Amino acid sequence: MSHNPPVDNNVSPTPWSNTLNASIETENHTPLSLLKEVKPGSFIFEQRGALSLDSCRNIIQRFEKAEEEQYPGRIGQGAAEDFSIKQSTDLVISGKSHWHDIDRLLFHSLGRAIVDFRKTYGFFNGPFKDMGYALQRTAAQQFYHWHIDGGSHEFADRQLVALWYLNDVEGPGGTTDFRFQDVQVKPEAGKLILFPPFWTHEHRGAVLEQGVKYIATTWVVFA
Repeated sequence: MSHNPPVDNNVSPTPWSNTLNASIETENHTPLSLLKEVKPGSFIFEQRGALSLDSCRNIIQRFEKAEEEQYPGRIGQGAAEDFSIKQSTDLVISGKSHWHDIDRLLFHSLGRAIVDFRKTYGFFNGPFKDMGYALQRTAAQQFYHWHIDGGSHEFADRQLVALWYLNDVEGPGGTTDFRFQDVQVKPEAGKLILFPPFWTHEHRGAVLEQGVKYIATTWVVFA
């Protein structure tokens, strides 16, 4: 799996990349070991402890200190601000030398999960890369309304969504809800979830009633 900075709705691509040699060839469907499907047949997978609690705390602390790099959450290929759909504070870390260690931490965390994932789902034995990593803070009464992460043009290559929770959220609210699977994923520090970006997996970040939620995100795309 290769690594590129984000080409989503946040920043333009920059010529920074690296490669993780994690190819695994298999003819048999091997049961997942790190990942677990949250509900049979949902194709929503989670890995608890994908990041250490110390790493999560470090990322949050550094996010809070980097106010000059933060911006209101944006949506779509036009990178529009629409507060009726998304309310958050975001920060892209990929392509920035002072975030290199966190970028690599997330890259290797995802790489371990993909190695596990492709044992069962041989489609992912092909060449894939990430789109770079971003952080997001959701404050009380903020949310991300129902949406999908795929689409046309530059979004068409997306094959998996990867989302790490960086802190526990007791609720109420703040869950990641999947409309058609009737699944609600509760944020727990260090947990990674993987799911398809397609119309089958319309989802939302439910309104956070109190407290704050921190996540990190990327997408797995064709290399």
